[in-house]
Amino acid sequence: MRERVLIRLIQNGSPLRLDSISSEGVVLNSETDAWPRGLTLEFDADSPITRLRMDQVRQIKGWGSKEYKLKLSPQDGALVVTGVDPTTLPAGRYWFRLRIGDLILPKQRISFDLKENQDRLIEVEVSPDPRQVELLLDSPNVDQQIRRVLTQSELDGLTLTSWLADPQPRPSRKACLLNLLAKLRAAPDLSETLLKHIRQVFFADVDRCYAAVDGELFDRLKALACRDDKPFSADPPPLPPVHRNLLRHIRSVESDADKFRLHSFRRRGNNSLRATVAVPPGADSSRRFYAEFDIDLGAPERDFEGFFIHLGEVLSPDKTDHLKLREKLATDQTVREFLYYRVIDE
Repeated sequence: MRERVLIRLIQNGSPLRLDSISSEGVVLNSETDAWPRGLTLEFDADSPITRLRMDQVRQIKGWGSKEYKLKLSPQDGALVVTGVDPTTLPAGRYWFRLRIGDLILPKQRISFDLKENQDRLIEVEVSPDPRQVELLLDSPNVDQQIRRVLTQSELDGLTLTSWLADPQPRPSRKACLLNLLAKLRAAPDLSETLLKHIRQVFFADVDRCYAAVDGELFDRLKALACRDDKPFSADPPPLPPVHRNLLRHIRSVESDADKFRLHSFRRRGNNSLRATVAVPPGADSSRRFYAEFDIDLGAPERDFEGFFIHLGEVLSPDKTDHLKLREKLATDQTVREFLYYRVIDE
């Protein structure tokens, strides 16, 4: 038995090449300027006979009634779906539904027949997210702290101002960065902004950014977490593994990057700013500190509603939708003042 399903993405009549796949997601068309795009594949039987065959495989392999293991790999730009061994994807009728970050794919199930010892090639039409970012940075009234960070930072080989104006970076990355700058500017209040501790932003993905910061940021966050009104709280260890990617990004400039210690702080409430600070050995204030910033849609440790919002965020291949989040942030009067962009739907 050697049944395989090959899923080829087609955009504007041409193949969209899938270069690699990992636990972090997929890389398309050799993108190197951000993390892999999140991917979710729903795959199941589309006939009673096929379902019976799958149940037989589950029983033989000792899998649970809701578990079915498949193997995903790239080949010649396509996504290849196989069983974990040659006997575990029997011939039959199946359906699947695919989601990939920042792409629009069919919402309906795609059904197909898989014959014995054959490859089944399926082409799926995709299109990019039509939403775009319209910058509002030309005004002389742009906040000076935000202008300073934009001027001092470089991203993907460009000054941050030029990067935002460049059409190549995904709009979701731009929205994420601009949302985080606005949240940092307004936290914990307008007079004592955390943004003043940012030295240079050097990485931005669709749901977080990294920056070089001064050591005072760490001290301030600790102090805020100790205040009686607790505008920030310290996240207890261990932190989710995703935060260690910050250490991976600083290895090129810090030979002892793996000895840095991560400390995470979260602002109170939903749509809350989270700062994860990489502290050098001995908390040496003469050295550069680094930080990851992101926005939690929910506060999982505080209420059930927050937990389920957070769970949905983790499972979504699109991660946090910062283009959509802009509308929610604009309802906060202190943050709205520093949102220097609009979302337009082309």
